[in-house]
This record gives sequence, C-alpha cells and structure tokens, in this order.
Amino acid sequence: MVGVDVGSAAGLQPHWRAYEGVVEFYLFEPHEQSYAALKASFAAHPHHDKFHIVPVALSGTGGERTLYLLNCPTGSSLYPINTSSEFASADDKYIYPIRETTVQTRRLADVLDDARVERVDLIKLDAQGAELEILQGLGDRRRKDLLLVEAEVNVCGGVSRNFSPYQGAPSWAQIDEMLVANNMRLLDFSVARSYRARRGDDDWYQRRVFDVYGNSPSLSAHVWEADVVYVRDWRILVANGDAASIRRLVVALCGYRFFSEAYFVVEQAEDAKVLDAATANAIKAKIVMWHRARLRFWHGRGAVSRYLRKGLRATGMSQLLRWKQYMWFEYPNG
Repeated sequence: MVGVDVGSAAGLQPHWRAYEGVVEFYLFEPHEQSYAALKASFAAHPHHDKFHIVPVALSGTGGERTLYLLNCPTGSSLYPINTSSEFASADDKYIYPIRETTVQTRRLADVLDDARVERVDLIKLDAQGAELEILQGLGDRRRKDLLLVEAEVNVCGGVSRNFSPYQGAPSWAQIDEMLVANNMRLLDFSVARSYRARRGDDDWYQRRVFDVYGNSPSLSAHVWEADVVYVRDWRILVANGDAASIRRLVVALCGYRFFSEAYFVVEQAEDAKVLDAATANAIKAKIVMWHRARLRFWHGRGAVSRYLRKGLRATGMSQLLRWKQYMWFEYPNG
C-alpha cells in the first residue's frame, strides 16, 4: 500500500502510525527547515526505508507560483491572505508579517511517475487551501484508485462559499463534488473551533471580559475548519469483483478504527462471492485481533467491566482514563 501525506511539517499524524511498517509513505514538505527536521526525525526509524521525504511544493498544474510565507510556517500557502476576511485580523501574529517567495511547483502525478509509483491508496492533505489543486494534480487514473482521503477543509462562514483567510481557496463543496464523482463517500467529520479574537489575541474575551481559563466550556467557539475523511464506496469494489482493493480498503478503515465498517465490507464481499468463505473468515479474524490490540479491559460488556466503569464515573477517574487511553492509542510508543 502507498500513502501520500501533503503538509508533513510536524511529522506523521498519530493516527497514521497504525500503518507503519505496512504502508510506503511519501511525505511532502517544501519548507526547507521543516524538510530537514522531518528527514532527520525518520533517519533512525525502524522502518526508515518506507518513508520518502520529498521537498517539493505541489500544485494542480505545476510551474512557477508565489508562496505566501506566514509568520507561522505551517500556515504558508499558495493562496494570498484575504484581507477582507473578518478572520484575518491585521494584528494576527499567526499571519503577519508575510513574506513572498517564488517556488517551482509540480503535479503530484509527475512526482509519482518519476518514483514509479503507479497507485496511491491513502492521501492526507493539509495544504492551506491547495487541497483541491493537489487532488487534480494527482490525475484521473490514480484518483480513481484512491481508497481513503483525509483533507482539511474550511467551513467558517459556510460550506459552499468560502470565507477563509485564503483568497481564492476552494470550498468544501468543490472538494466534495470531485470526490463523489470519483465514487468516494464521506465517512467522518471532525470539527476544529476557534474563539473570536480581538486585535489578534484569541484569548482576549476569555481573559479580559469573562475571566475564564482558555477553552473554558462555559464559552462556545465558532466552527473554523474540519478534517473530513472520504473512503471508496465498497459497493463499487464488490460489483467489480475487486478483491485486492477490498483487502486494502479494510486496512485503511482499521487504521482509522472503523473496525465494524471493515468487518461489514468483508461480509458483503463474502456474500457476493468476491471473497471465498475461508479468506473472508481469516480477514475478519484479523480485524478482531487488530481491534483487541487497541482494546482496554474496561470497554468490555461483562459485569466486571460495567461495574468498573460505574465506579470510575463516580470517582471522577473516567475522564483521566479516557485521556490516558487517547494518549496510548495516539502515541503507543510513549
């Protein structure tokens, strides 16, 4: 399997670590310092041979483009700041000062051709507005083979109209239209929220007006952006009798903990005779084993687990355990 991560400045996302040792990763990071740090961080990795760090800026058509370097490097974009946006304050230290530089960009399809990569199974996009362009640059053939797409989409102010700080950036509706046309379906939606800032200070109202700590649940924050996950429609794979893609889809789903969804897909493939009974049973057993490896004993349905959860809630320990469980899932190596 092949995974492409565009915008990898902070390294591999925690949930993608479930694929380590199995998936061949191509991580794109054009920022020079971030690229060097990323390359160094994977040098001693047990599966370092499966990580390919690529210092290339991607676009839809390739060629020379202006890169707008924000004060915070992770916010840099091929799209200029929309100064008329109410979310792009002139005092925002995340944005300003901005530097402009000229970069050579490439289409993702051309980079993969050079690397002799014929198929991409997973792609994660965090490119500050260039997500649609990069999907276009992947090309029709490879896009039709994708099994899972995770993309950061802007939803502040609307879904079909974009009010983001990036001028000309596509809306979520445009990305959805492309993926649906390629037989992908929305599976998950994770919202990020932001508090109203005053003169670039996003803690001002919490601190100066309401006298609460940062992110206090007593104050609501508006929706800002979201990470959306699309997966290949299993019905198409079953109808085409594509057993190999079904197996890869199962791996993709389990990495995101959609274990019941993966189990269901295998059942449907077995019913349609795409997978024989012995193969289907073996895959289902592996799905259960993968889930069990991430399971905690207090998740069980038995009486002991039930009373334990009840006791933890009564003592207030359940929140702490949920946090520790999250940290173990996301950072299993400590």
